[in-house]
Amino acid sequence: MSALSFPFVPLDVPVDPDAPEARRWILEELEKSKYGNAKPAEPGWLDEWLNGFRDWLISLFDGLADPQGAGGSPVWGVILVVVIAAALVVAFLLFGVPRLNRRSRLRELFGDDDERDATTLRRSASAAAAAGDYATAIGDLYRSLARGLAERTLVSTSPGTTAHGFARQAAAVFPDAAGRLASAADVFDGVRYLGAPGTAEQWTTMSALERDLRSATPARAAVDPVGAR
Repeated sequence: MSALSFPFVPLDVPVDPDAPEARRWILEELEKSKYGNAKPAEPGWLDEWLNGFRDWLISLFDGLADPQGAGGSPVWGVILVVVIAAALVVAFLLFGVPRLNRRSRLRELFGDDDERDATTLRRSASAAAAAGDYATAIGDLYRSLARGLAERTLVSTSPGTTAHGFARQAAAVFPDAAGRLASAADVFDGVRYLGAPGTAEQWTTMSALERDLRSATPARAAVDPVGAR
C-alpha cells in the first residue's frame, strides 16, 4: 500500500523548530487578519479606577530618586500620603460610607440623651437630694451607677437597654448585689415612668449600693449585653 502524500504541506518544514523559529511562527500567526481584526474587550469601571489609582501612586514616586522628593517635598511625606490613601480605600471598601447620624452608644442611657460621665451624674444627684428633689436624685444616681460600670467596661449599655436589663448585667458581674440591683431598678422605674416622688430612704439605699459597687472588685468577667434588655 502506497504512502499517502499531502502536496499542500511543505516537505522542508522542520518538525522540531528551535526557539527563535517557534517565536517567528507565533508572531506570524498573530499578525493574520483573524487576530488583527479582533477588538479588545472594553475595560470595566473597576479596571479604569484601578489603573487610575496605580498611575497616581506611580506619579507620587516619580521623585523618589531626589532625596527631597518630587517638588521639594520630603520622601517620607509622600510615603505617608500613600499609606493614608491606601488605608482610606480599604476602609471604604470594607465598611462603606460612615453613618454620620449614628448616635453614640455612650450618650443614650435608659431612653435619655445624656452624655454626662459617672462623676458628673453623681454630683448632680447629690445636689438634687440636698434640695429635697429625690426623684431627680434617684434618677441621676442610678444613671451614675450604670455609667460608672460601663466606664469600667464591666457592663455595656446601648440604646434600648432598660433599667432592669442593666441590673441583670451588673448582677452577673456582682452576684452578691443581685437583689439590691433589682430593687434599685424598680425604684428608678417608679420615679422615671410612674411619677413617684422618691423618698429619702430610697435615696440612702441607692447611694449605699452605688458607693459599694463603685469600689467593688467584680466576681465575674464582663458579660455580653446582647439580649439584656
